[in-house]
Formats: sequence, C-alpha cells, structure tokens
Amino acid sequence: MRSLSVKNLLGHARLGLIGGAILALQGCGVIYKSTGDVLISFGRSEMLPYMMTYSDVRMACVTGEAQTPLLMSFERVGSHPEKLGAMVFTTAATCAEQISLDAELRYMRSVKDGRVNEAQDARIEQKRWAAVAAERQYTAYKYMIEAYGEQEEGECPKLKSDFDELVWLVGNISGVQSLLNDGSSDGAVGVPRDIAAKVERNMKCLDNAKWWGVPRGVRAAVWNLLPMLAPPNSDAWAELEASAKAGFDSGIRLGSALYAMSAFSKGDDARLRKAIRDYAANGKNLDPDYAMLDAIAGFIVQGISDREWTENTGKRTPIGGIGTFWDDAAKSAPAIDINDLL
Repeated sequence: MRSLSVKNLLGHARLGLIGGAILALQGCGVIYKSTGDVLISFGRSEMLPYMMTYSDVRMACVTGEAQTPLLMSFERVGSHPEKLGAMVFTTAATCAEQISLDAELRYMRSVKDGRVNEAQDARIEQKRWAAVAAERQYTAYKYMIEAYGEQEEGECPKLKSDFDELVWLVGNISGVQSLLNDGSSDGAVGVPRDIAAKVERNMKCLDNAKWWGVPRGVRAAVWNLLPMLAPPNSDAWAELEASAKAGFDSGIRLGSALYAMSAFSKGDDARLRKAIRDYAANGKNLDPDYAMLDAIAGFIVQGISDREWTENTGKRTPIGGIGTFWDDAAKSAPAIDINDLL
C-alpha cells in the first residue's frame, strides 16, 4: 500500500511537471506573439516613418538585411509582419543590387582592358548578386500580395491608410524590379513573367497625383517593357515625362528614375541624358518626410550614369558629376570642363 502511494505521488508529480511545462510553453507563445505585435506596431508607426526621413540608402539596406530575419520570425507565433516585410525586403535588396552593379562595372573595365578571366569572373559575380536582389524583391512582392490579396482586372484592395498605399506602391515596384534582376541573372530565381502585367494593373489602384506621379510612371515603364500591355493611343514617353515632372514638383524624384530606367533599357541615349540631367537639376526643395525614396531614386540614376561613364571612359561618374557626360567638354568647352571633376 505504501509503495503504491509513492508510485501514485510520483505519477501525479510527473503529470504536474508535464502540465506545467505545457502551460509555460503556451505562456511563452503568448509572450512572443505580444512582443511581435508590439514590434510590428512600432515598426509601422515609428520606425518606418523615421527611416523614410533618412537619405542614406546604405543604412536602409543594411537595416533591412539585419532586422528582416527577426521581424519575419514573428510569423511563427501568429503575428502579421507581411506589410513591413514588403518594405524591409525591398530595402535589403538594394544591398545586393549595389554589389551586382560593382561587379558589372568591374566586368566593363576588364573587357575594355582585355582581361578575359577577370571579366568572366565579374560577370559571374554580377549574376549571382542579381539573383539575390531578385529573390528579395520577389519576396517583397509576395508579402505585399499576402497582405492585400491578388487582384483581378478592375479590382482593388482595401487600402485603409497612407501606410497601406505606400506598401502597395513599393511592393509592386519591387515586383517589376525582381523581373528585371531575374533577367540579369539568366532566370536563376524564376520570377513569373506575368508579374509585369499584374503590376501595371495594380498601379491603377493608387492616386497618381498623391503619389508623385509614380503610379502612371510605373505603368508607362511597363508599357515600354511590354508594348502589348499599353492601352490604345497611349504614349509611354509622354507619361514618363509627366511622371518625372510630378516628382520634381513634389520633391520625390522616383518618376525621374523610372524615366531613366526606361530610356536605358530601350537604348535611347538622348532621352537617357535628358533624364539624368533633369534629375541632377532638380535636387532642391525635396520632401524630407520621404527622403529615403528620393535617395533610392538617386541610387538608380547614379547606377545608370556609372554604367554609361564606365563603358565610355573606364571610370564611374566623377564626384559631383551626376548630370554631366564625358563628351560635354568637347561640345561646350566654355560651359563645363570635365577634367575639373576628376
């Protein structure tokens, strides 16, 4: 009888320990979810608006790389970081894009100097990092879709706030960029090709004037990329010029970057030079609340300028030389001396 009581007591003790452990784990789950909810709320209301005031793209991209795993891990305990996920994966992608660009410029210099092995190595590095950028941008797009749903023709999601509209804007732009970077990586990621048509349609859900002319600028850039998507009698270049002007007027030059990207992809040198010159000439009265978005536009335009300079001179755009070109001195010597910029 005594032995049986001891066994019973031990059994109850074990059950108590197991039950306590289960309750403790459940308690941890509640604490983790609460922590995630607070972090996401803080990120949305404080961290993101604060980061938008920065003009340091590198800081934003490193923040995205460092903080994204922590933020997104709260999905596992029931929190919903998808909207912020679209933003941080987008900023993290700029790190990979910069490394890919540096490798591309090294490839150009190597080709110019006849260094075959280094050129081949640089091209491989470029494609690898383009794939990383594409993966991150496509992930940003997918999180945006997870948050707001896939939309059919004529449909729009319920965008209840400026934050929702910003996420929709950035997530869709990342979708187009993922397609371009995937192309640069020889399709290593496998971004679906129909994403361009979806983005073109999704941009109709935003007020063009409110968002600095970017929605129609994105649509026009897609029309240049895939002319079959353009509406009848549309003029993609006129739309892109209008988008650039709206950006200059509002102090957010994303439209100018879209114009430059389209001209570069089409090999239109005259429009490309105009886009870069206009961007450089409109660097005053910028909107401090969205300085990061303007800085990302600058990152895009600077990258295109660096490609052009490197291809023609073997060197990047000179310091303070954005908006100038290597042959300016020959065309208008009294107006500018490129040697002064070196």
